[in-house]
Amino acid sequence: MFAQPKLTICVPSRNRQRYFQETIRSQLMNLRTDVEFVFADNSDDASIMNTFMEDVIADPRVKYLPSTGRVLPMVENWDRCVEAATGEFICMIGDDDYVDIDVTDLLIRSQQEHKAVDVMVWSRLTYNWPGNRPNHCNVSVPLNTGVHRLPRALLYQEFFSWKGSKSTPNMAFGFYHGAVSKRVMDKIKAKFGGKYCEYPVVDFENVCKVLVTAENMFYSERPFSVLGSCAESNSAKIKITEKITEMHAAFMVETGRNIDEDPHMKDFPFPSILGLAACIAVVQHWFRSTYGYAAVNGWEANFAEACGINCGMMGNRAAYDGMVAGYRAAFSRWHGGKYLKNFKPVDYVEPTDAKFFTGIAEGYLLIDEEAAGVQTPAELYHLIDQMIAPVKDLTLKFDEHFKAA
Repeated sequence: MFAQPKLTICVPSRNRQRYFQETIRSQLMNLRTDVEFVFADNSDDASIMNTFMEDVIADPRVKYLPSTGRVLPMVENWDRCVEAATGEFICMIGDDDYVDIDVTDLLIRSQQEHKAVDVMVWSRLTYNWPGNRPNHCNVSVPLNTGVHRLPRALLYQEFFSWKGSKSTPNMAFGFYHGAVSKRVMDKIKAKFGGKYCEYPVVDFENVCKVLVTAENMFYSERPFSVLGSCAESNSAKIKITEKITEMHAAFMVETGRNIDEDPHMKDFPFPSILGLAACIAVVQHWFRSTYGYAAVNGWEANFAEACGINCGMMGNRAAYDGMVAGYRAAFSRWHGGKYLKNFKPVDYVEPTDAKFFTGIAEGYLLIDEEAAGVQTPAELYHLIDQMIAPVKDLTLKFDEHFKAA
């Protein structure tokens, strides 16, 4: 038996067995023994993963949670992953993603330098799997090497204020493509609802709770994971109206209710189906309403600007026009239309007309996601890993005030 793992990687999955299996293979190729893997299947046909896992579970680092015979809401599948985890830190990724488990070395090094580490997050790469490439895309690789300690008050302000001129809030610290100590997760369970995962939008719910629970939080500018997007993933569907509607309906059925009709939504006219910005705002609104946390001054105008940027993410004109109309109607009803003036949709650009270039720009290396014929997020990461600084060369700047982007 190994000692307590330093890090547990949790991978929940539903009905995407081909990608799930490839992710499992990729993760287990690293043979270090101070990590643990929790693989949780929630598929309609349990036999596919059960058969695949027959040999995999011989690896003493692996815990396998098979399908239960009923469809688990996402929140339950994620919650049982954390329940099964025994690592000192917990990281959650999707079944079409990849994380470098050698990030464990950064956790160890940071603990030696600072001792108390509650949360470590890092930059992430993005990758569209073959079969989900409607447009030619590049991968943006951060080249900076700093590892920074950030005060909780700053992170709370950044996340809940929506400042930063982005479609999503800044500095979202949580266990999704980050590492949160099990000690902090146990505090969250005790403090909020008796569960590790409570609200159906699990990743951003965790961010809300981490930002009011953890104390010692760190950020690595060097990337350690890849956000994959396969043809069946939610991220591949949020740009086309028909797919959004289909995805939203399926999610609510599996959740067991329409969260856009929850009581706290009575005076908040931004249903999650409107777009990514609205979905995150719904989670924040639920969290504040349920647990009594005050809103950050000025967040409403910043949120309206984010919604305008969110419109530019859409994959065709019809989806863009529908999102603009939906947000405009919601802002017209909210606070008497006070923030409608702040909702300024960016101009629509046909994806095929978007500029494509590679090279170095503003501290980032931009490479073609098809470079070297990579076929998986792991292959992309291993290629880029040869181009960026190793863990031992990262600069720990724990006493420096890092300006959030």
